[in-house]
Amino acid sequence: MKKLVLMMVGLFLIGGTALAQDKEALKAEKEARKAAESTFKKAKSTYEMSIPNQQYGRKETDFSKLDTAVPLIESAITNEYTKNEAPTWKVAADIYQEYYKVQENAVKADPDNDQAKKQFIETASKLLNACVKYDSLLTLDPKMKAEEKKAQHTQYQNMAVNPAGQLLQATQNYSNSENQADLKLATKYAEQFLSAMNSSLMADFKNDRINIEDWKTYAKAFRAQAYKGLPDTPEETIVAVYEEMMQTNYKPVAYSALISYYIEKENSAKVCKYLQEAIDALKGNAEWNDHRSQFAFMLMQRQFQGGDKEGFRKTIQLIKAEFADNENAINAYLMEGQMAFEDKEYDKAKGIFLEAKEKYPDESRCLMMAARSAWMKAQVGGSKKPDMDEAIKLFKQLEAENPSEPEMWGEALYILYNNTQQMNLAAQYKKYYKAN
Repeated sequence: MKKLVLMMVGLFLIGGTALAQDKEALKAEKEARKAAESTFKKAKSTYEMSIPNQQYGRKETDFSKLDTAVPLIESAITNEYTKNEAPTWKVAADIYQEYYKVQENAVKADPDNDQAKKQFIETASKLLNACVKYDSLLTLDPKMKAEEKKAQHTQYQNMAVNPAGQLLQATQNYSNSENQADLKLATKYAEQFLSAMNSSLMADFKNDRINIEDWKTYAKAFRAQAYKGLPDTPEETIVAVYEEMMQTNYKPVAYSALISYYIEKENSAKVCKYLQEAIDALKGNAEWNDHRSQFAFMLMQRQFQGGDKEGFRKTIQLIKAEFADNENAINAYLMEGQMAFEDKEYDKAKGIFLEAKEKYPDESRCLMMAARSAWMKAQVGGSKKPDMDEAIKLFKQLEAENPSEPEMWGEALYILYNNTQQMNLAAQYKKYYKAN
């Protein structure tokens, strides 16, 4: 029995120690919360005593005093006990707004001052962030009436618009730089801008002079450009920002940039993948037709060079059906004929080249390749007279159309006439023969 009593006493001692520790922890937490709330209250009161107030005769913001509030509010917006409270972010927005106004005037007065501009943009970033955070926490306040929430929402939405516009402008400027630090700022501000535009704060924004969807489109374009300019950007990030940009009016530009990215990386498979996707995705929009045709011709060349005969033939058919009037369409016929020629399908090649000649009568390459195809057929077929005569006929037509360019037909006719025992005719072309 004594043993049991001793054990029970031990348990009480352990329990008492734990309870004491809990009390100490609660006390420390209470003191930390009190200190955090005190810091916020001091920031708030300092702000209120710094801004213009007719009652106290302050006509202008006292920045020497307001400066002391900045570290206090920046402590409050990061402290675990005050960072999730709407009033914290409201005061933060109000304080940053004071600096935003005076810095904006300073930049207007001295637009070439890069340091002032950077400071102004950073303040715009802080102000926009504070407005967004405050608005997101408004809905969680059970004490505030709906009409007051609406009024606050509208007030801080309007407060956020100008800094958002400044952030977008800065994103554009920095994205056009070759400086790595500037490009990183462009990505930072673009991400913040897009996050803000997609927040509850801007969800119902309406203004006849500002189209938020256009703003988001621009931001996505600048963001993608900046990421692409940073060599350490992960491939998946590049792909993600450009694929998001593909959902905007900059779709052709997005595809073009991503294709260029993979050309630089010498990844032909990805180049062809996005070329094909671009051709499909841009279909049906007349404004994008030139881009689409360009992508089709690029894909055709890649498939030809890579030996993708099935894909090449499909692309050729697309070009013939949809881009036959394009100035580059002749190359589709010539490459199609060349592939047949390399596959030793000389009749097929000749037919393709003659079809091209009919469609593009001023293009001498079509007739020249048709004649060479006929000649090759004659050579591999045992130099039968009908085949030789067909080749002669085509080279004579080539001569008639291009009399001043004997390099296209002279040597060929000399050899063909010799091989058909027409020595008198061959003699006329002997001067063009280049003996090895």
